[in-house]
Amino acid sequence: MVIDTNVYLTYITYSKLYRLVNAITLFDLKVYISENIIEEIARNAKKIGKENIDDIIDSLIPSILAVTIKVDPVPSFSLSPDKKDNFLFDLAIQSNSSVIVTQEKVLLQFSTSPIPIKDIKWFKETYPVPL
Repeated sequence: MVIDTNVYLTYITYSKLYRLVNAITLFDLKVYISENIIEEIARNAKKIGKENIDDIIDSLIPSILAVTIKVDPVPSFSLSPDKKDNFLFDLAIQSNSSVIVTQEKVLLQFSTSPIPIKDIKWFKETYPVPL
């Protein structure tokens, strides 16, 4: 499974990253991450506007890395409807992932995607964790 940056950021925005980490752990999910996603999380988390965001990022990245498998994919996919997201498909294809989880509408509507694409609602329903 590959989780798009926007999903991580949603959990971070609402201070619920622990729920994502718990789902990954509880269901023993194989979630792949790349340096590109890590950099996007750090860069975009700063836009959230929380106080001490640098300290928050410094604590969140290790939490994410503790439950994911880091892969350095070779750029090769070029058919994403959003070209800046080609790296997600590289990561998913090269890690043999079964799904990409995203909130990005253009990706969710990508009918010829080589990998199934699901939204965060699907993830929460498929991998529920207690409150």
